[in-house]
Amino acid sequence: MKTDQTDHQVNVLLVDDEPDAYLVLNLTMKKVTSPLINLDYVCDIGSAVDRVKEDHIDIVLLDNRLLPNNDFRETAPQLRRAGYLGPIGIVSSDISGSYFDEFQEFGVDFRIGKDEIDGAAISFIISEYTKDQLSAECADDFK
Repeated sequence: MKTDQTDHQVNVLLVDDEPDAYLVLNLTMKKVTSPLINLDYVCDIGSAVDRVKEDHIDIVLLDNRLLPNNDFRETAPQLRRAGYLGPIGIVSSDISGSYFDEFQEFGVDFRIGKDEIDGAAISFIISEYTKDQLSAECADDFK
């Protein structure tokens, strides 16, 4: 049994060193009518670590390459070491590299190409990776 997706807000943190990515994703998120999505943005992994420690974040969308780190294999584990247990999705303009096959070994839950992100993809990600997929009894554990 799923909980009603309209009864809460989903907090999404975008971590990307290109501010334009936030503007584009914010417009895309507005196309999703339910649940209400609060998109927040930081431009580096240090700020992302601080945010996941301070605030309730439901999903982290992490750009594959953030300077000075090489790629998600260095950044995603930093979020896990900070205690973030929620879903992490890697966002990249090119997800064809063979190292993307190892994403789960680095604490990543999913990967998506920037060109694949639209309202339907966002709705699917939220339904699959937030507490909405849990029964009401289990979802209470995440409050």
